[in-house]
Amino acid sequence: MLDAVQSESKSTAGDKHETGRAMIHLEQEKLQKQLAEAQSILAELEQINPEHKLETAQKGAVVQTNRATFYIAVGLGKVNLNGTDIFVVSSQSPIAKQMLGKRLGESFNMNGTEYAITSIQ
Repeated sequence: MLDAVQSESKSTAGDKHETGRAMIHLEQEKLQKQLAEAQSILAELEQINPEHKLETAQKGAVVQTNRATFYIAVGLGKVNLNGTDIFVVSSQSPIAKQMLGKRLGESFNMNGTEYAITSIQ
């Protein structure tokens, strides 16, 4: 009987050890995925030359419209810079696809809303 109890205790300890190892492995995989995503974002940002003068809406452009300001780079969402909301969008996002190639004074439509480009930097 004592042997059975000791054996069961060893089994329970072994199960806890295996569960702990599995959880560590899952956390490690999650962190590796986050690192890969961050490296991908960094690689995209490194392709942008902030000194390049832009005349059309393209990756790296800050596009100001009559409704909002957009920075075409990577999808980070809305950021506030010196009190101004800027939507940082991927060049693959639906709104960026509507404005890519457009010039100052041109317009584009997104979900029934008309946007007029007032500035490209």
